[in-house]
This record gives sequence, structure tokens and C-alpha cells, in this order.
Amino acid sequence: MRRVPAAVAVLPACMIIVALFGGALVGAVRTSLEPGPAGLAGEVSLDAWRAILTDPAFLDSLLFTSWITLASTAISMIVAVGLAHLIRGRRRALWALFGLPVPVPHLLVAVVVVLWIGPAGVVDRLAGALPFELIRDRAGLGIMLVYVLKEAPFLTLLIVAVWGPEVRAREEAAATMGAGPLQRLRWVVWPRIAAPLSFGSLIVAAFVFGSFEVPLVVGPTYPKTLAVLALDAARTSELDGQARSASILLVTAAVTIVCALLLVRRARADE
Repeated sequence: MRRVPAAVAVLPACMIIVALFGGALVGAVRTSLEPGPAGLAGEVSLDAWRAILTDPAFLDSLLFTSWITLASTAISMIVAVGLAHLIRGRRRALWALFGLPVPVPHLLVAVVVVLWIGPAGVVDRLAGALPFELIRDRAGLGIMLVYVLKEAPFLTLLIVAVWGPEVRAREEAAATMGAGPLQRLRWVVWPRIAAPLSFGSLIVAAFVFGSFEVPLVVGPTYPKTLAVLALDAARTSELDGQARSASILLVTAAVTIVCALLLVRRARADE
């Protein structure tokens, strides 16, 4: 039986994605180019782009969102490798236990975090106020906590799936030759887990960069993430609010597309 090329097999799904996502992008581009209050109908204007690019709040939001994305992804990767080391070779029931947070909505986790460590929360009532602030803090620690709680188990399952008996046998062989734990991790384990960890981390980074639920619940009032800033711009009574919101969302979409291209590049490199 003749094998169907991979490109042909995924073509229907790609067409649907392009139609939906591409249509949304085209609509966002049109909205971002709408003229300001003094413009004429049908006129193309870059006023919204000039407004956001010269707005200090947008630049602070871009830096804050990038910081949240990079820090959350990096911490989730480190935690995932540690958790995978603990549960590898264990029973499948333990895998399922670590996988429980994966299907839970991010918004629900954010609300639970607020109820536990927020002002007048469970921890505050039982042990007193925490020595540091996690809710509404300018460093975004509360946001990162929620993302790590959600994304680290996801990455852990990806790693455990490839950290099997074959890798453990190679680790034991390397240990008998005098390799230490870090050397085994670098030369034996890392080459095997690097691909799924990279795939998962790019997915996590793309999601975190464009998500708004968690920053809206536990994030600071300033600076805001790009998604929350776009939401506020859309809610404003200013006439160019929709155009500015679309421009900000296009920036987040551009970063997401870059992550997708990196995923494709990584997939081709692994073929």
C-alpha cells in the first residue's frame, strides 16, 4: 500500500487552521489600520501603531510579558526535569497523579491561588502574612506561580514518556564508568529528552505570551501583560481603542507565529 506523504495528510487540517486563524489575522490588520477620530471612513492609517509604539505603557507591557514568558517557561522546564527524575520507572498511577493539573483550566488555578495565598486567604489566616507578595506584585511572581503549577506537569509527562528503560540502562552503564549525576544528565539523558522538552516549552511560551486570564486575576495593575493591555484598550471609550487593541494583539500573534515556526524547524531537524 502506497504511503501518503505527511504534507498531504495534514493538508486538510492546515487549510482549516489557515482559514480560521488567517481570517482573524486579516480582520485584526484591517482594524489596526482604521483611521483615528479625525480620519475619513475607508482611509488607511497607522495612527494606532504610532500610538502604541510611542506609549511607555506598551513598552513596559512588552518587557513585562517577555519576562513572564521566559521566566515561567524556564522554571517549568527545570521543575519538569526534576519531577520526571522522581517519577520515572514508577507506576502509571503516579503519572496520572502528576497529570491531574494538565486539564484544569488556568483560570481555576489562578482563583485557587488567590484563595490560598491572597490577602485574607487560607495561608494568611493559618500562618500569618507571607514575607513576600505574590498577588498583584510588580514582578509577576503570582502569575509565574500559576503557570508553573499548570505547565510543569505537562512538560513532565512529555519527558517521562521518553525517559524509559533504555535511557536508564545507559545511565547505569555511564555510572559504572565513573560518570557523575550531572555528566549522566548532560551526555545520556539530555539528548533523549531535549526534543520533547523543546517542543513543549515552545508551546508553553506561545500560550503564556498571549494568555490574559491569569494576569487579569493575579497580575499587577501596572505593568500589564500585552493581552490585558489589549483588553483594556478594547474596553475604553476612546474612538481608536479597537484599533490599538488590534495592533497589540497582532504583536502577540507575531510572537506566537515565531514560536510555531521554531516548532516546525525543530521538527524538520529531528527527521
